[in-house]
Amino acid sequence: MEPTLSQGVGYGVVLGLGAFFAILMNIVTILQNKFTKIKSSAADEFTTASRNVPLGLMVVSIVSTWCWPLTLLQSATESYTYGISGGYLYAIGGFVQVSVFSIVASKVKANANLVTTFPEAGFLRFGTAGHLAFLWCGLACNTIVSACILLGAASVINAVTGMNIYAALWLLPLVCAVYVYFGGLRATFISDAGHTFPLIVFLLVFIFVIYGGGSSHVGSPGKMWELLTEVAHHSPVDDNYHGSYLTFRSKDGGIFLFISIITGFGLVVLDQAYWSRAIAAQSLKTSKAYFIGATCWFVIPWTMGLVLGTGARACSLLPNFPSLTAEEVSAGLSAVAAASFLVGKAGSTMMLLMIFFSVTSSFSGELIATSTLLSYDVYKKYLKKNSTPKQVLMVSKICVFLWAFFAAGIACVFQRVGISMGWLFNFLGCATASGVFPVSLTFTWNKLNKWGAVCGSLSGMVIAIAVWLIACKAIMGEINVTNLSDRWVSFAGNATALFSGGIISIGISLIKPQNFDWNDIRNKSILTNENEKGEQLNQSQAGFDQQSFEDNKNVYETRIEEHISIDDGRTSNKTGLGRRQFESGSFKDVTNEEILEIKEPVQVQDLEKAESIKENDNNDVPQVEDIPHEKLRKQFRLFTALSLGFAIALAILIPIPQIAAPYVYSKGFFTFVVVANIIWLFLTFFACVVWPLFEARKFVYLLFKRVGRERRELEDQ
Repeated sequence: MEPTLSQGVGYGVVLGLGAFFAILMNIVTILQNKFTKIKSSAADEFTTASRNVPLGLMVVSIVSTWCWPLTLLQSATESYTYGISGGYLYAIGGFVQVSVFSIVASKVKANANLVTTFPEAGFLRFGTAGHLAFLWCGLACNTIVSACILLGAASVINAVTGMNIYAALWLLPLVCAVYVYFGGLRATFISDAGHTFPLIVFLLVFIFVIYGGGSSHVGSPGKMWELLTEVAHHSPVDDNYHGSYLTFRSKDGGIFLFISIITGFGLVVLDQAYWSRAIAAQSLKTSKAYFIGATCWFVIPWTMGLVLGTGARACSLLPNFPSLTAEEVSAGLSAVAAASFLVGKAGSTMMLLMIFFSVTSSFSGELIATSTLLSYDVYKKYLKKNSTPKQVLMVSKICVFLWAFFAAGIACVFQRVGISMGWLFNFLGCATASGVFPVSLTFTWNKLNKWGAVCGSLSGMVIAIAVWLIACKAIMGEINVTNLSDRWVSFAGNATALFSGGIISIGISLIKPQNFDWNDIRNKSILTNENEKGEQLNQSQAGFDQQSFEDNKNVYETRIEEHISIDDGRTSNKTGLGRRQFESGSFKDVTNEEILEIKEPVQVQDLEKAESIKENDNNDVPQVEDIPHEKLRKQFRLFTALSLGFAIALAILIPIPQIAAPYVYSKGFFTFVVVANIIWLFLTFFACVVWPLFEARKFVYLLFKRVGRERRELEDQ
């Protein structure tokens, strides 16, 4: 298809908007660091946003993370190919996993509350073997996801503006890296919100223009129904009932449903970006955020398919509609063609902005996720075990740019050899789904043993890829890039990966169950101590470190002497801490209980003027916290019921009878579906736009109040 906008527009959006958001995010980070207690210079703040992100911001961030270009483009491609079922079936493939992840997330907060990455939990439970197995799964998943995000975005930018596709592949990740480098995960959350707002608004514009009378070619659900009916007479869908685009009864559509669900499981469970958000959320809001986020996200791919996917197919017989090659369809350009044809240059512009917002938001999540894996699970664990949190933070920031360069390079390689976003989507489950059961059970099942986790995640992947290649040879007759993306071939590999990983991990564990004690992983972090599987240093448990002790020794001595008496250089109270230990600055012989007893009389307010204590409040390391076990157990039961209920309704009760029944949508029923979609989209707008803004009102007010106060103080001087 021919570009509808100039190359200058493409470069202007990528560089201009990219620079604007980079500057904006850095201004937000500077204000946050100066006028609030939140400091992006702290390791735990940079990688986990200090584990206190509010609910509304969590919801919009989850939606944004799952709204990468594949979500917008592939859902439309499926509807273009199979009709109205395509976008809905794609949406199921994401909703089920993200909602189920809400169940796992409650167990993360209950059983491994201070871990920063899921391979870290593998190390704390299974040692180095489990850690390396999970780390491989995580990096493999993030590599494919990063390439998918960039390839989908670059293909759209190239198609709409003619911008060089390789230039887009390099510029997009570097733009994201700039603001992630300075702001960390919290900047990513704020960016997610800023990018998701216009994306949902653009979807509302598309649906009202195309179905609400704004388009001369369609203009109403009834007209869309007539066009789709006419197209089915000229180019019917193979294996669809009566060749119609207005039916759910489709053999290939059913296979796609299974591929989408399996691929989604591998993506969600093994993508560190999802774990980062689960870990960053407040304990009692994690499960709620993921469930609400999944429900809100569902309508976005469904809308893309129902509006732009079917729109492209309905208009395919009309004069001047661009002819799409198989390669362009696989690259996700059917949505772009529909937007340009039905809405004109405004549609092309909105599509370009939607893709830009989705790639910058989702890829920034990948950057912080992979930089965390590389700094915590590679540098801290294997390269420099005695590194300080500050050193880990610096490596994490460097890895943001390292991964941006790596992802751009691997995406360019895929582009050069002809591997598209759609091809990677079909392959993703083969490479990742074997780790779904081992990783999930690490947080939820205490019987899982080391070899079950390791063999399930690694050997399952090897078996799946072998079956994938064998199926390609048996079904297609030849192994090549095109044949490997066939639906049936991909189904064989994806299904093998998921089930072999589960069977192997559970089977081996049942032979010799581990009977793991969750207390061995609670309140533990690899960041604070390598010697005993991440056991917290006594200093961090007490709330201060060696340096803060040195800087404030006199204050501590004064306060403690008010509560204890000294006898022959030893204390007479039960702490057993002598003056000589203070003078030497040694904590080595002091137990956790002794330090905590001393800490109580040394009130924090008495030390607020000490700069070192202010620095220590930055949460360089995860802070030990009380775990609300009973409330988390209730949440686990609640969201297990909700997730299973919604999954059964959306993935079984609604689509399966339609797939089984010989039914083609009537004009009235199709109109009802469009209206239901619009209502759902408005509810998502409220949850992802109105709610976060309302939630942030007090914070924004106080921030501006503090900025104004400091400005007045400077003027008075």
